[in-house]
Amino acid sequence: MRNKNYRNYSLHILLVLCLYFIFSQSQSIAQIKTTNKSISGSGQFGGASITTPKASPLKKATKKITYLALTDDKAWINTEGKTIKARLIAFDSGDKEKFIPPTIIKDNNVRMLIGTKAYVFSLEKLKEENRKEILNLKNGFKAHYERVKEAQKKKDSQ
Repeated sequence: MRNKNYRNYSLHILLVLCLYFIFSQSQSIAQIKTTNKSISGSGQFGGASITTPKASPLKKATKKITYLALTDDKAWINTEGKTIKARLIAFDSGDKEKFIPPTIIKDNNVRMLIGTKAYVFSLEKLKEENRKEILNLKNGFKAHYERVKEAQKKKDSQ
């Protein structure tokens, strides 16, 4: 019995020694994170203080997103018959000075605003009526910008 207890005791000591050597060779978290700290101390009793740099206060940033809504909220129907109530919005607003109309269809996709979040849908997944409406809207914007461009040319030439 005594031999068995001695063996268990020896194993425990061996395990503790192994763990001690493993952890004593690695750096502690305090040693790793001292790059921005200054340590100072003085006095007869070895008083020390550790100062850390002050963190800058968090800056709250408000992100303002503006969408160019091309339609009011309306029911859009996909090829599976599901209805989506959303606004059609442009990918970009174009450039009035250069007479570039807004981008309504990009890579055969359209953008819709549901609530306050923008989603991209494939034009092919919309019902034929909805696709025609979007294409007519795109062509209408293009024709309008061309008319404005021509009017501006006439005005500039006079």
